[in-house]
Amino acid sequence: MKDELITQILKNEIVKALGCTEVGLIGHTVAKAKPKDPYSIEKITLILDKGTFKNAFSVGVPNTGKFGIIPAVVGGLLGKKENGLEVFKDIKYDENLEDYIKNRLKIEVIDSDVYCKAIIKADKIYESETKGSHSGKSISSELKNTYKTLKLKDFIEYIEDIPEDIVNIIKQTIEVNKNLSTPELPKDFMKLNLKDDILNHMIKKTTSAVYNRMIGMNKPAMAIAGSGNMGLTATLPIIAYDEITENDKEKLIKALTLSALTTIYSAYHSSYISAMCGCVNRGGIGAVSGLSYYIFGENRIEESIKSFTANLPGIVCDGGKIGCALKIASGVFSIYLSLFSNVPYNNGIVGKNFEECIKNIGKIANAMSPVDDVIIEILKNKNL
Repeated sequence: MKDELITQILKNEIVKALGCTEVGLIGHTVAKAKPKDPYSIEKITLILDKGTFKNAFSVGVPNTGKFGIIPAVVGGLLGKKENGLEVFKDIKYDENLEDYIKNRLKIEVIDSDVYCKAIIKADKIYESETKGSHSGKSISSELKNTYKTLKLKDFIEYIEDIPEDIVNIIKQTIEVNKNLSTPELPKDFMKLNLKDDILNHMIKKTTSAVYNRMIGMNKPAMAIAGSGNMGLTATLPIIAYDEITENDKEKLIKALTLSALTTIYSAYHSSYISAMCGCVNRGGIGAVSGLSYYIFGENRIEESIKSFTANLPGIVCDGGKIGCALKIASGVFSIYLSLFSNVPYNNGIVGKNFEECIKNIGKIANAMSPVDDVIIEILKNKNL
């Protein structure tokens, strides 16, 4: 029963997404509600949760050459609802349609979990709603709460005999996320050439993928717990480490599965989107778990998580944007540093074990909720 639950969670929480999952959420929701003729639209009301508004505000939208919420809406009007979170796949952007729509679009921001509703007034009222998760396929609260009671040892036991369908998902994740890491991010954005070859490769591989995704490159990512950047952070440091060291595919698959499990576990203890940067904190916890397992086996995972807990939790999420690549660079350095550090239990929010560390970070993430209001106020007041 426990293994069945874990398998179900993984299948639901590891999904392919093209572009930032929040613009994908907007585009897909609009695509589900659009009339046949977009030029018949008189008004579009878009209702978004705070996190979706924040993360879609400045991020690139694939196949549009644009950034932000308006091209996500237009992309949704041009895309196919059947493509889900890859709604922008194969679209040909229409500048005239953007000009037509932008003065007919009204955006409302509400306090909610992941939520997007599109109300389109044309020849009649068209409505569509996505809630609970970016894909709309939600795990029940009962199953989430059961998953939250699991221990690190349950995840370790699971990865020793991974079901074949999950192995295939992880193999797809390796292929998709590696593909997004090329080309390398431009040197005029970030110049980095560390003498530590392993760390240098880990940072470049991960930050390049995040940068490419944030500018709206037409390549998908395998998102974990609702976030593509979280999926990239949880996987690419481990993939990069494997490339430059052992090239042990069996160990890599186990490490990545553990990373996904602990990333999801961390998300369930806070939320899919929060005022705390989930990519660094939740994805970082996943990468620390997986890397520690890859290098040391199961013996040092808790010590590594304690060290990570003592370092970066609390880093603010101010929305999806190319600057996320810099935060991820800091995150990867912290991930690597935590593998070789020891921080005792009496330090700050460090827990006595893996589970307590995650719960403490989650408590802080939840307490930071009012910070989102300030960030959204800043974004709304930008003169772009």
